[in-house]
Amino acid sequence: MSYDVNHQQSFSSPAAEVSHSALEILTRLGGKVSSKTNPAKGQLEADFNKKISEQMLNNRCQLRIKVTSQSPESCQVMAKAYPIDPMGQKLAFGVQGNAAQVVIDTFFQELTRQVSVA
Repeated sequence: MSYDVNHQQSFSSPAAEVSHSALEILTRLGGKVSSKTNPAKGQLEADFNKKISEQMLNNRCQLRIKVTSQSPESCQVMAKAYPIDPMGQKLAFGVQGNAAQVVIDTFFQELTRQVSVA
């Protein structure tokens, strides 16, 4: 059984602007941004340690985001969240609650508030 949660959404803003906003949001929500993050390429990754913003989570989660340009003034944001163990490895069992869904929902709510949706 997979505990991955995937979501994608189109935005009517340039990819570079959305990528920059997404990085700010990840930090503001309390995510620990990974060294694999490269906003210039639209690749973002952050770990949430049982908390996003002020909301407690049952599990740690990793959120991976890919921002791809569709035109000069629009882009697509694809995100994948999944529970991880304390070492950052993906969990295959022992997952409690719906932490990955909460992380995805919270991130996209914030991004939608900050960037115009297509």
